[in-house]
Amino acid sequence: MCGGCAETNPLPVDFADATRAYRAADYPRVRDGWTRRGKLITDAGTVLEASATFKTSDFRQAYVEYYGDAYGLSESDRQTLRQSQLEAASRTFEFHVCAESTNFKWNDLEKKTSPWRVTLVDGTGVEISPDSIETPKLPELYESQFFPMRTAFSRTYVLRFSRAPRDTEGPPFAGTASGRLILRFASPAGRVDLVWQGQ
Repeated sequence: MCGGCAETNPLPVDFADATRAYRAADYPRVRDGWTRRGKLITDAGTVLEASATFKTSDFRQAYVEYYGDAYGLSESDRQTLRQSQLEAASRTFEFHVCAESTNFKWNDLEKKTSPWRVTLVDGTGVEISPDSIETPKLPELYESQFFPMRTAFSRTYVLRFSRAPRDTEGPPFAGTASGRLILRFASPAGRVDLVWQGQ
């Protein structure tokens, strides 16, 4: 029984919002560096297997170059895309998630009746809930090239957590400034923690 297995010792990441000089060829390496995988296995089978790519400003800069080359964008169009991507990164913690289960009924993160509680946990232990969980209908060819962790048995989700301060009685959510983020999927059967540890 694996009560929430995850990748062991993933490489640390740089949470700094620095400007990078990426080329399209850098995208697979950068994407993989921001992707984490984990699974929850019980006697009933795979309760949840999830892969999540954290769409940081670093990731998005590489994405712009890869997308720009794939679709032949002009420099002007790349700059427009770059600006919109960086603005999105400044507003939210966003994750592209591919998830699958032995029983497809267990794979329902977006439903209000879902048994899953999805949260983002900072390095101090403070948790926040997502502002939205979407199930985008992306072209298969697009997703196979940009997010190849997708399989014929998985569902795709986009999870967004607001970076705006929240009115809470407890300590504030420190986000990447805490040096660690955990994307947590918890259920009565167990949980899956996907961890991004700062350098």
